[in-house]
Amino acid sequence: MKRILGLAAFSLALGGCGGGLPAVEIEAVLETASVAGTGDAADDPAVWVSDTPADSLIFGTDKDNGVYVYTLTGAEHAYLPEGRLNNVDVRYDFALGDRVVDIAGASDRSNIGIAFFFIDPDTRDVSYAGAVPLDNIVEPYGFCFYRSRQDGELYAFVSDKEPGTFIQVRVGWNGESVTAEEVRRVTLGTIAEGCVADERTGTVYMNEENAGVWMMGAEPTDPAEPVQIAAVDGQQLSADAEGAALLPRGETGGWLVVSSQSDNAYAAYDLETHEFVTRFRIVDGAVDGVTHTDGLDISTANLGETFPGGIFVVQDDENETGGQNFKFVDLRSLTVVLEGGSAAE
Repeated sequence: MKRILGLAAFSLALGGCGGGLPAVEIEAVLETASVAGTGDAADDPAVWVSDTPADSLIFGTDKDNGVYVYTLTGAEHAYLPEGRLNNVDVRYDFALGDRVVDIAGASDRSNIGIAFFFIDPDTRDVSYAGAVPLDNIVEPYGFCFYRSRQDGELYAFVSDKEPGTFIQVRVGWNGESVTAEEVRRVTLGTIAEGCVADERTGTVYMNEENAGVWMMGAEPTDPAEPVQIAAVDGQQLSADAEGAALLPRGETGGWLVVSSQSDNAYAAYDLETHEFVTRFRIVDGAVDGVTHTDGLDISTANLGETFPGGIFVVQDDENETGGQNFKFVDLRSLTVVLEGGSAAE
């Protein structure tokens, strides 16, 4: 069952670039090289935070080939060509019996399931941990982790592209390999991709590309009854609603940021009220601007000299030197926009 909240309508007279509401402009400060894949290849980033902030890493998928791992300068740290990986996420403190590692997971279209990677928190080595096929899924697409505050278990949400079904699995270790046991599923109805879980409130946010943003309880015992909190209306949010990330504040506050792909913008929503807050774009600056973003991620951690207020990482579909890559934004520039609370006039 799906339920739709009342969604505010906006006059076309307020339209800005691309027909949507006006968007504040910010700039990226660093970028990666383009991925090896051609055409629509780069897709989704995820930030891994090291105990030594300057050693933190950025994962970025190449959906033709596998996953790249970058340093905070944008340099390549590792490349793991392990299949057609779409969306990626990371979590910490994954127990392997006699040792603990951090873990990355990605929707895996080569093996029709989830690909897993281990991150050694001491050495920063990243290794492939294998793929776990999933039953009754055709094309794994979106992906995000969720660590339960109720039982401490690690869960993952992976979407089947059409008809937009999100499958929740319990991620574990059987002594030899990573496991993924399905615990529930919910179908939004059309193409679904980006998702992100708020572990403070036990909520998962799921993007239905041509419809909008849905929220649902993230615990496996919660009702599989998503509620729509934002619509693709051509004003606040334009299709496709792609990547999703959280910028948390306090115990329940902060913002949900969603890629408004077709008009090269991003929409932000208040995490407590789910009301629309503002729109913004990433324009030319120290590096070229960003268009048609697929995936994105945010970390509020102090990452050292370059990103002391955190980092906002996005996929760019047209790097100025050709191909697709990932752009790094100083999170402080985005925080100023979100705290302003309204779109540019």
